[in-house]
Amino acid sequence: MNARNSIIDPMKRQYRDDKVVGLSEGVKRSTISPDMMEGSLKVRYDKYDGKIPLEVEEMEAREKTETRPLVLFIVGYWTALKIFLYYLISMSSVLTITLSVGLTVYWYGIFKEDTSNKLSTGGMDWVLLGFAVVTPLSLTIGIAFRRRERALIEVAKFRSFAFQLFLAHSLWDWDVPDKIEGRAGANVDWVGHADEVLSELVAIGDELFRFLTLPSTSRSRHRVTKSGRREAARTAEVAYRLYDSFYTKRMVRLSVLSENIKRAGLPSGEVSRIRQYERFIGEAIENLRLIKSYRTPQTLRSFARLFTTILPPFFAPTYAQISVSINSLAIGITFAVVTALCLNALLEGVEILEDPFTAFVTLDGIDVREEFKVLHWQQLVNARNDIFNDVMPYRDPHRKPFYGSDRANDQGQMNTNVVIEPTAILTVEPHPDLPLGSSESTRGSFKRRT
Repeated sequence: MNARNSIIDPMKRQYRDDKVVGLSEGVKRSTISPDMMEGSLKVRYDKYDGKIPLEVEEMEAREKTETRPLVLFIVGYWTALKIFLYYLISMSSVLTITLSVGLTVYWYGIFKEDTSNKLSTGGMDWVLLGFAVVTPLSLTIGIAFRRRERALIEVAKFRSFAFQLFLAHSLWDWDVPDKIEGRAGANVDWVGHADEVLSELVAIGDELFRFLTLPSTSRSRHRVTKSGRREAARTAEVAYRLYDSFYTKRMVRLSVLSENIKRAGLPSGEVSRIRQYERFIGEAIENLRLIKSYRTPQTLRSFARLFTTILPPFFAPTYAQISVSINSLAIGITFAVVTALCLNALLEGVEILEDPFTAFVTLDGIDVREEFKVLHWQQLVNARNDIFNDVMPYRDPHRKPFYGSDRANDQGQMNTNVVIEPTAILTVEPHPDLPLGSSESTRGSFKRRT
């Protein structure tokens, strides 16, 4: 299926940033098959018989980093020009340039015909341009980047606490006096329990990614036009359903799983810490939702948009005077084009970064696809496979834990019809035929009673 038309990638404009390289590229390269390897990677793979040491890869990365000053100088200016032309030229730029150039040519003709020099007394003050355009643009850019930095902090908090929550459910042990010790004494399907927690955390990450990359519903057209409000209503319905799923329903399921492990014997103090992780995850989600839903001041953005388009053409007499003074219309037109381009590029940068979750990654947008759909999944699944390395690797993101006779006997077979009800109350019973702590005993059962 085409990635642009798939629900997996709601950002249909993401293909324009498909050359951005992040840690997800490391995930892809680390799992590439030997048949697909080329160049120096293939040479290193053959040399070390498929087990390339990390130190060798690190040395390769350091040695092949470009450090030649002349090359960096040329490439730096080339990439800056490419970004400017590719990302920052908009319809507003074309309109402003057209007005500025047209009026410059018009005033140039008038000044040429003015033999008395009565019109050539001076131009407009540039302070007006700085006050009416540059100042609001600078303030808006500062606010937008602070929101982006705040969003990055919340993304880091979400991923960190989600990982710690999974480790708590998978690894935390306890010792109850005068009873069978810890996890080994609770004849519980810990693999199934951990996989259920992992599935919920992965699903939260996937749905949070889809929520954050929905189209914006807080631009000016969504407030003052009927068509904009209808568009916002359609998007808001989808946003609410996603929000209700990943925050209400799935967080409830995580809380139920915490209750399950508490009934199995985990002390209340440790359960309290798990609850704290859940609260921190919820706070990160709420902060990301607020950043998504609320924007920089609409007044400043509207003011900057209008005056960025309207004000530069008023400086056309100044450009025309310069042209007359040096007898070159091309110089005046160049000044008009450069001024219009610079101001509109700043405005376009502000508009793009208004929603940091859908902004171009090349222009400092947040790559939520990499953070939530690639790295989040990879970290949790790798941890699960390392912790439970004596059972089959985690493959099915919708796998549910199995209890008692519902568990398939074949290690490679899973009964996908078993679902844990949110209201289930679990009691622990030791398996009568297996020694406590054995790998088969670990696949024992919680028994449900409602």
